[in-house]
Amino acid sequence: MPPNTPDDTSTLERLRQKLYAPQAPESFPAPTLSQTPAPSVSAEEGWAPPAPEVLTKKSRISWAAIFLGIAAIFFILAVTSAAYFLVFGGRSVSTDRITILADGPTSISSGDEVTILISIENRNPVTVLSTTLSAEFPDTTRSPDDVEQPFTHYEDTAGDILSGQSSTRSVRARMYGSEGQRVTVPIRFEYRIEGSNAVFVKEAEYEVQITSSPLSVRAEAVSEAAVGQPLTFAVTVRSNAKEPIENVAVLAQYPFGFTARRGEGPVFPVGTLAPGEERTITVTGTLTGENNDERVFRFTGGIRRGEETSVLSVSYSTALASVTLAKPFLSTGLSFNRDTSSTPVIEAGAPVQGIISWVNTLATPILDGQVSVTLSGAALDPSSVSAYGGFYRSSDTTIIYSRETDSGLGNLAPGATGSGTFNFRTKSAATLTSMKNPTIVATVSVAGRRVGESNVPESIASSVTRTIKVGTDLALTAKGLYSSGAFKNTGPWPPVADQETTYTINLSLTNTVNSVADTVVTGVLPSYVRYVGATSPADGSVSYNAATRTVTWRAGEIANGVGFSTSARSAAFQVALLPSASQRGTSPILMSSVKVTGTDRFTQKALTITRPEITTQVTLDPSYVQGKGEVR
Repeated sequence: MPPNTPDDTSTLERLRQKLYAPQAPESFPAPTLSQTPAPSVSAEEGWAPPAPEVLTKKSRISWAAIFLGIAAIFFILAVTSAAYFLVFGGRSVSTDRITILADGPTSISSGDEVTILISIENRNPVTVLSTTLSAEFPDTTRSPDDVEQPFTHYEDTAGDILSGQSSTRSVRARMYGSEGQRVTVPIRFEYRIEGSNAVFVKEAEYEVQITSSPLSVRAEAVSEAAVGQPLTFAVTVRSNAKEPIENVAVLAQYPFGFTARRGEGPVFPVGTLAPGEERTITVTGTLTGENNDERVFRFTGGIRRGEETSVLSVSYSTALASVTLAKPFLSTGLSFNRDTSSTPVIEAGAPVQGIISWVNTLATPILDGQVSVTLSGAALDPSSVSAYGGFYRSSDTTIIYSRETDSGLGNLAPGATGSGTFNFRTKSAATLTSMKNPTIVATVSVAGRRVGESNVPESIASSVTRTIKVGTDLALTAKGLYSSGAFKNTGPWPPVADQETTYTINLSLTNTVNSVADTVVTGVLPSYVRYVGATSPADGSVSYNAATRTVTWRAGEIANGVGFSTSARSAAFQVALLPSASQRGTSPILMSSVKVTGTDRFTQKALTITRPEITTQVTLDPSYVQGKGEVR
């Protein structure tokens, strides 16, 4: 096109041509009327797209980032402001502004019902919501309405408490413990505030001291015991109540390594305790363990509901006893009347033979060995003590075996043994009736010298205590009467064949030093004897079983001294004899298999005494003469 020829090409068309030109210009020139021929492009060079235009632009922050930043700043300011006003501001909420006041007695007797008034005051500027009030009581606490039901946890709501107001709750409990014990009851109050899920907690305590207990328990034993040697605890239970306490028992809790004597524990029945009365039970067993190990025994006195249960429904008092284990260097054995148990039982006034034996358990000799037995106790008759192979020192009732009496004790080789004997008597039954729970205590002490591990001689000593219990002498007198007694008897006397004669059977019990529990007297009637039914006393204690033809008198508790300091306990019933012609010239049996059973309260020993059968030879009747006891 000539240079001055007008260009009819549109602006868009020119732009397209420039865009797709082989080499794009750096800039778009202003359109002109002249045309410049396009430069030729050789085939070797080829076509390439134009280089992208580099634009220099100022970077900008997005609106989303700006929004998030503003929101974060607002959140931080809001949280900071809320925390400030919550803690430091005029409407701050704090557990320091919650006051818990527990009002109750500061001292009680064990078993008393306690009422605790718990007041919660809210001094926060806001209302506290969703409140929970709880209190934790000791395991010995019981329900005030039922002493057999434990009451260890209390929980209730205190309601919503407005600012400046308070709420009060009353908690009732029956608390038990030993005398002098201080009981602490933790109290916990939880709450929330409106607009917050946080749980606020305020805690307090209520303390009360137990000044006295209906029962007191005391446990006595040696503080040091030899491994494998018998160990005995004397546990004394005393009633401090103003009324009798029934179903008293002691629960023994043994440490690891203790083996109780077969058939003992862990619950030891005591029975009914009168005001001021005390009784002693014994717990015997052996300990195993290492030298110098310490074992702690726990004895709890309380009430047991039911004879089969092994727990206490109510616990009144607890006594602890600590025993340290020691290896015996001179092991001793002690028996009384050949009874090697830890608590032998002997009769009042009976002679007793004691045998003491010893053996060196060390791997080295024991030099200048000495074994002594000290006897003490109100039941001992000191004038009756004598020793064989030893020396009796009457000033302190001690029997001594040493190198002077036994040359073997001068140098006792490893594994060497020795023995000695002694005799004594208890006081008479008549003397002991005024004593309660009479005992004789035998304390065995051993001493000597040995060569220690450093080849230096050292002294060694140990002791062990044994308690001898004096058992009661329960006696039964069973006799037949005709002309005297509680009932008027009828029929021929002496009896005549085929004619009925009535007799009175009289039973009488006497007792010496210890109370006897659950006393029962029984006897069997032969087929030709009829139980009439008249009894004395007429309180139902005398009964008859027709199936077994057994008459039973449930005498119950027989106190000590009955028949000595007080009159004997007695009962009577009437029987009728219908002799046969084949029994002429004989004295028929009125009652056979007569016996009495019971349990010695002090020794816990079962008693069984049998008596001869009762016949028509009623020789104790004041009108009896020879010949009236035979059937005609």
